[in-house]
Amino acid sequence: SWNRLRTLSNGSEAERNMDKAADEEETTTETSQPPGRPSVETKSIDSDFSETETSKVSKPTRSSPEKADEPPQMFTQENEVYINDLPELENVEPPVSTIQEPVQGVLRQASTTVQIKSLLDRWEEPVNKMDKEEDPSIHEILQFRKALSFLDDTHPFSLSFGPANTRDLCIKSAKNLYKRLLGFSPGSNVLHFDVLGVLAYEADGQFDEHKAKGMVRLFRPDKFDEVSLLAFVQSCDGVYKKLRYLRASVGNSTLIDYVLENIFNAFFYFFLALAIMSVLKLNPWTLLVSLSTILVSFAFAVGPSAAKLIAGMMMIAIRRPYDLGDRISIVDITGKPDPDDPGYRDTWLVEDVNLFTTTLRLSRTNEVSSCNNGSLADTRIVNHNRSNNASVTILLPMKLSSTHDEVQVVKSAIEQYIQDNPRIWACLVNFRVAKVDPNMEMIVYSAKLQHVKNWQDLLPILQNKGDLEKFCTEILMQLGIQYDSPHSNTNIYVKEMLEQVPTEALGMET
Repeated sequence: SWNRLRTLSNGSEAERNMDKAADEEETTTETSQPPGRPSVETKSIDSDFSETETSKVSKPTRSSPEKADEPPQMFTQENEVYINDLPELENVEPPVSTIQEPVQGVLRQASTTVQIKSLLDRWEEPVNKMDKEEDPSIHEILQFRKALSFLDDTHPFSLSFGPANTRDLCIKSAKNLYKRLLGFSPGSNVLHFDVLGVLAYEADGQFDEHKAKGMVRLFRPDKFDEVSLLAFVQSCDGVYKKLRYLRASVGNSTLIDYVLENIFNAFFYFFLALAIMSVLKLNPWTLLVSLSTILVSFAFAVGPSAAKLIAGMMMIAIRRPYDLGDRISIVDITGKPDPDDPGYRDTWLVEDVNLFTTTLRLSRTNEVSSCNNGSLADTRIVNHNRSNNASVTILLPMKLSSTHDEVQVVKSAIEQYIQDNPRIWACLVNFRVAKVDPNMEMIVYSAKLQHVKNWQDLLPILQNKGDLEKFCTEILMQLGIQYDSPHSNTNIYVKEMLEQVPTEALGMET
């Protein structure tokens, strides 16, 4: 069996050689390996698809039913795992037809580069505008127009995939394709990711690393390197959704450009008429001066409205802050985000866009409203679809007496939870102390995690966040460090009642 897609690295060849040399230096002081059991170094792609760990490869923890009675051929010595008789993968095509069970890389040891990088501050490389790509050529524009014509075809993906001109047909075709792909994994009812990994090989046998990483981002195999039927259909449905929104956005942009073209044509023909009248020795300025009083009065009357109209048109034509289907939030320039995730809870889905108005639908109640683009031009528009992967923060209140080892157990449990759910969580960004209250005998830790999706998919992220909070609460309760707020004592003071006045003094009968 083989596992090429799990042995990729985002680093350059020089970095890989440096890491390999550093790892060989570190392993010289370790215990010698058992004879006949060579170790094979592999590099794994985490959910961020960056170079993460150098590990020893072992057989998977979950085996097929036919081999359940066989003793595991795994030997552990000083936290190292060895597997014998691994085939050479350099010049051999992946034996897809012989895949019997999943191959899982057991990550044991992090490379030196990743260990150092984890201790550094997280920051993103700035975008250099000088590195901007050149303007597209005529040939590339024609290729793009031809590619758009395929989006309207009944088989937008391929003939092998099947019809996908509607969502129902796309789901049906994806299900049938999954069943056909299972034929390459005899004896298994779950598709191994290595079957899909064959697509990363070119016709000449070269391994396309960029294509392989894109497939990992798309299908998101689980910790056993498997793709279930639901996960496969979800990935295909996600691509189909992007395809349809792309086609709708291109059509809508075409209409906007057509309106802009008509406006510029109107100004062009107006000045062209003035030029022609001047050539014919007809003085057009006499007519314009006679209309100057009317034009000035009209300018004062519609000046503010015209300014907003032009600002809205410029926003859509130049800025284009959103497209069809985007989830956005509209706030004031000085508006502060909410302390909870996401920063802006009231979100709108863009239904329609033109040069003058935008149709929005409130995601919370499905209420549809229409807004003037001029009124949106002076606001801050948060586009959740164009944002990066969503960052989720959870607070973990613990007892002040919690030890460092217990806190590390909680952190390790969260990291293991992320590894067990690669289709949901990408990585643990940070784990730190957020608040210390000696009076309440409480310490609050903050765990910031990165989701594989952005806030465009708001409801699934909030649901996953709730599941994670429930998991963390169970861990704290099992360790006995869950903070319980003390019972508050409320002192109630009752004033003494006045002595009862005799009823005879009030003139009442007893």
